[in-house]
Amino acid sequence: MWRGCDFHPEDCAAYEVSYLTVWKYGWLGVGDKQAGVRARKIEVEAKLKFGRAGYPLRGRRAGSAPGRPAGRGGMLVGWIVLLLLAIGAYFADRLPVTERAATGEARGLATAGDGDSLRIAGKRVRIEGIDAPELAQTCQRAGVAWECGREARAQLRALISSGDVRCRFHGRDRYGRDLGACEAGGRDIGGEMVLGGYAVSYGRYEAEEAKAERERRGLWAGTFVMPQEWRRTNGHPDETPHLVDGWLAAMRRWLLERLASVFAGIGDA
Repeated sequence: MWRGCDFHPEDCAAYEVSYLTVWKYGWLGVGDKQAGVRARKIEVEAKLKFGRAGYPLRGRRAGSAPGRPAGRGGMLVGWIVLLLLAIGAYFADRLPVTERAATGEARGLATAGDGDSLRIAGKRVRIEGIDAPELAQTCQRAGVAWECGREARAQLRALISSGDVRCRFHGRDRYGRDLGACEAGGRDIGGEMVLGGYAVSYGRYEAEEAKAERERRGLWAGTFVMPQEWRRTNGHPDETPHLVDGWLAAMRRWLLERLASVFAGIGDA
């Protein structure tokens, strides 16, 4: 049987066989007897024009196998690659900080500048993934103001008091400070600050923040303004949340947005 119209109506148009004619008279003999005769006539004419396989004899590359136009297949492969890139970027962006490529490292005694920054080996380090209240910031607890910014610094001092602090750097922030994942005594300093409620998640440690809020620890025991918002409304320099290897996050967001728009278009079709 001639294959030219066995697939989809648009295939008929691709092989210059009138889809409207085939639709009117039936598919290769399906329908009344007269329609079957007319349909077979269309089939014979198409064979003479396109060949027994039902594909145009002209325009085919030498040695290529007959098949449907490559446009659809190429588009499908493209979207599969796009989806795999999105999945890869998504999981790469969620790798533990210690598994990422480091731009430097420092170890030794450290001093706390505030609740989310310290100095070690002559380097100014911004602890990545967290945001602590500013030193001048106050919060509310049981209706009473307390110096949450200074207490956050005191908590950081307690964490680094062992003297054996190690920081792995992953780039710099907009102020030239090294962005570092630091640990002391085998404990992740950033994670401990967020888990204790003395800092909020700022690109990482979402699970620790959720637990601190649930158990009403530190800042979460009362009311407070997010440090980022406090800086914005009190004339302090602002900074964006930390995204380690930010190009991965940006690529992931872009890919996911593209996929979302495509799926939305499919849903509307």
